[in-house]
Amino acid sequence: MLILALSDLGRVSTAALCADGRVVAAVEEEKLSRVSAQDGLPRLAIQYCLREGGVSASDLDAVALAGRPRQAWIREERLRFGLAGPGAAPPAWTAAPFLGRLRQQQELKRLFPPKVPFHSFEHHLCHAASAYYASGFDRALVLTLDGAGDMWSGLIAVGEGDALSPRQSIPFPNSLGWLYSTVTRMLGYRSAADEHKTQWLSTAGMPGLETRFTALFRQDPRGLPLLRKRFVRAATGEDAPIPKELFALLEFADGKPRNPEHAAAVARSVQTFLEDTVVNLAERYRQETGARHLCVAGGVFLNVLLVRALETRCGFDQVFVQPAAGNEGTSLGAGWLLERRKAASGSRVELPHLLLGPAFEQAEVKAILDNCKLEYNYSPSEPKLLAETTRLLTQQKIVAWFQGRMEFGFRALGNRSILASPYAPYVQENLNKYLKGRQAFHPFVLSVPAERAPDYFDATANCRFAASIADLRGSDAGLDAFAFSGRRVRLHLVEKAVNPRFHALLEEFGRVARAPILVNTSLNLFGEPLVCDPRAAVRTFYCSGIDAMVMDRFILEK
Repeated sequence: MLILALSDLGRVSTAALCADGRVVAAVEEEKLSRVSAQDGLPRLAIQYCLREGGVSASDLDAVALAGRPRQAWIREERLRFGLAGPGAAPPAWTAAPFLGRLRQQQELKRLFPPKVPFHSFEHHLCHAASAYYASGFDRALVLTLDGAGDMWSGLIAVGEGDALSPRQSIPFPNSLGWLYSTVTRMLGYRSAADEHKTQWLSTAGMPGLETRFTALFRQDPRGLPLLRKRFVRAATGEDAPIPKELFALLEFADGKPRNPEHAAAVARSVQTFLEDTVVNLAERYRQETGARHLCVAGGVFLNVLLVRALETRCGFDQVFVQPAAGNEGTSLGAGWLLERRKAASGSRVELPHLLLGPAFEQAEVKAILDNCKLEYNYSPSEPKLLAETTRLLTQQKIVAWFQGRMEFGFRALGNRSILASPYAPYVQENLNKYLKGRQAFHPFVLSVPAERAPDYFDATANCRFAASIADLRGSDAGLDAFAFSGRRVRLHLVEKAVNPRFHALLEEFGRVARAPILVNTSLNLFGEPLVCDPRAAVRTFYCSGIDAMVMDRFILEK
């Protein structure tokens, strides 16, 4: 079957093309439009997926959509009137967001021939499918958590064979994702955007405030987190997204933390509360279901510290996190759900990599460089290209690396990356302060050939997508500088079969440096999506402190 699968047309609008379950192409609209968090139809993403697959809209067997706005509207109305006491008016919410999504769906259908059927699926069921069907497990417990999707905040399901059976939903506002976003905003960051800053700030804080957060939630008899009633209106009200009680509870003044140490302590405590709550929930259902494997998805599981807690503190043989765990991954889940509904017999899905976005021919790259009247060097052979790139890196240069197909998801995995030697002096300061505009407590990813990783790290399979963290082995002054709280590091395992050019670069660098390891961060300017095309890469290069750029076989230096 040929299925075009779409996310819920919200802040992260994506499209993916699936052929008999195999993902042919997948991309977020914002990476093509260069406009972050833009609501609307993924027109450019749809066009790219069809073009990459060499098909037209009329060739499609169906379109799968993640999200059911009509059902979400009904659930919200039930919650709204349930909050109103006798004789009291319900909270003054608006149906505009749901009506807008319905109009978008109608507009979307006009982009395709009438003969192409549309099918929609629940948001969290799509999250669950995106994790289970990509895991390779024959049986697993599946757990999804986020802020809210179709007025759910989570789902517990069991996958067995090709069947995915929901067991228990977690209705909004009983949302651990909402809590984490609330604290993120209280710390002075953007909610639904900067939760990773709260995560990394937590590594610099001292624990001790966890009981402040346990006062917000209680557990029902099934072990599910329930937000206490006095906070529900604050969680659902448009005019009070952060409850005043929580300000007082956490000892904030004028909406800001009293001091940096206190802010770090708050971040550490909410992170600890999140980890403890999710670990206990997963353990409870592991024992109840007898599942030996766990699959997770949803924006909460973009938190790599939480993923590591599940890997080390639960009794599962293996934990698999959907590498595109946010809403972008729901498009994959919707496609796989429809494929299994329509196909005579299901097949296991393989997701060996996330290099699913656009690539550009050498002639296209050269045309843009020439059009911009730029000077460059051309490396006619692969060994020469790798040797020249290694020379730049050993000279302590910061190098933009633009190769092959763009990554799907939030993380750069070696095709749209900024690279640096971990042994260069002041490398973290230069990257954080002058290039990425990030806080000093925000650690960088280290990329290493997968087969060499055991020489330096204790890692899990989720590090293939930089979706978990690892423990540092031995003592290496350069690598020690990238460790945080307990000699832990962010790690990306690079497999030769998946990304042979980046793998070869790491090996080449390892021949002249102490280890085949490079610092790897995303190729983009502050606040912008990951670079997609050569023109955006050129703009990023010349508007930043990057020293050199290697684009296909072309090398540019400042």
